[in-house]
Formats: sequence, structure tokens, C-alpha cells
Amino acid sequence: MFMTLKFPRTDMDRRRFLAAAAGSGVATAVAGCLASASPSPPDVPEDRLESDGWGLVEEEKAEAFSESIAGAELTATATTRTYENEPLRSELAEKTLGEVTDAPVSFFASRITFDPDLTDLPGGVGGGQILDEVETNVRATLEAQMAAHGVEEIEKVGTDTLTVDAGMEARQTDLEGVVPFEPVSFPAADGAPVAIEMDDIVVVGRMAVWRVDGSVLVGGGAFPAENVETSVEEDLSSAISVAIDVDLGLEPDRYAEDLFDLIRAIE
Repeated sequence: MFMTLKFPRTDMDRRRFLAAAAGSGVATAVAGCLASASPSPPDVPEDRLESDGWGLVEEEKAEAFSESIAGAELTATATTRTYENEPLRSELAEKTLGEVTDAPVSFFASRITFDPDLTDLPGGVGGGQILDEVETNVRATLEAQMAAHGVEEIEKVGTDTLTVDAGMEARQTDLEGVVPFEPVSFPAADGAPVAIEMDDIVVVGRMAVWRVDGSVLVGGGAFPAENVETSVEEDLSSAISVAIDVDLGLEPDRYAEDLFDLIRAIE
């Protein structure tokens, strides 16, 4: 069984980055399965998304092919909802003085349904195999899309489990990479530039996969994992010096918790 994730493309240079609330974001759709019936989209906390500035930008159904498992021909389809946070994107652009102007601040949720239902397979065989396949391919595609948006040195940094609001246990996978941040220059009084060296922006991509009855749910996103702070002092002459403090005011702990809450609420 083969599965891919598909992301809408946006133009972005290496200075731009995936942010969360998700990244990678994330406009994301899960594919790789066949469908003999149209699945319903995953349920998400619409009121919270709206109040926090998230807007639905895409709802997509992706189809692929079938696979024989335990003598049964299994077909499936995936429906994905992708949201973006335009207020947060604008805030990031303003705080970075236009260095990050089009960060895809995204959250995605996908439901994958199967025919026959996974619970109808003899002895429940194949369920674990399918979940493994979904997880592996979601990760591979999330990595590829982060790289396409300028995130480098991407690696898997951890796995865990989380309990969703409906009570099921989900597999969690975290990826991490960096976006190189080029120096920002300001003209001084004499016209000579004052350069600010910025640390690379650390980005985390987070995904979770779990079974619900006969379907599989997927949720995730990406977010900046560290705030960016630095100070520069420059002597313009023997009598004049300037000091510049930079604090982007990013809130990685809040972004991470917000993404966790959104993922846990998917049904």
C-alpha cells in the first residue's frame, strides 16, 4: 500500500519558515488510498479555530488504489481539511521586518476511511500494517514539504503517544529542522550599514495518527520551536555607539500547546 501527502505550493525562499500552529506548515492533504464511498471530513473545533483567526483554505479528497490484505481487497480514501492563520502570518512578517512574508501557518486534519471497514477484516488483521504505512508516509511527505519551504537539516527528534479528547491513543512523531536567517542590515547616520546576525529559526513539525473504529485520523502542523533574541552594539565613531535589541516575541510553548489541543479535538 502506498500513501502520499500533498501540499499546496507557495513561493518561498530559504529565509521563510513553517510556523504553527502549524506548519508545514502545513497546507496538507493525505492521499494513497482508494475509495468506494465518499468519507466525511474530520470534525474539528470550528468555534475555536474561528476565534483564534484560523480560516479553512482547502478541503480535499484524495484517491489512489487498492491492496489485498488477508484475502480481502481493501480500498480507501482520505479527506483533509487545511486551515491557515492569516493574522499570525501577518504578525510574523511585521516582526521580521519583511524577512518572513509568506509563512504557511497551517493546521491540518484528515480522515482516511476503508472499504471493507478495518473492523471487518478477519481477526482484525492488517490494521496495524495500515497504521504503520499511514504514519511512515505522512512523515516522509511532511519532511519533503518542510524542505521545499526552506527548512534544512530535518530529522526525527522524538516519538510519543497522546490521548485525544475522544479517549483513543495516538502515535505522535516530531520532526525538527532549521531555517537559516540571513543578516539584517540598517543604514547608520553616516550611511554605513549596521548588520544584525540572527540565529537560525528552529522549526518543529508534529504529526499524530490514530485509529477510530474502522478509519484512521491524522492531524498535525508545524511551528517555530524557539524565540529569536539577540543584541548588537556598534561603534559609529569614537563618540557615538548604537545598541539594537531584537526580540521577535515568538511563543513556542503556546504554539505547541495550541497545536496539541487542535489535534486532540479531531474526531
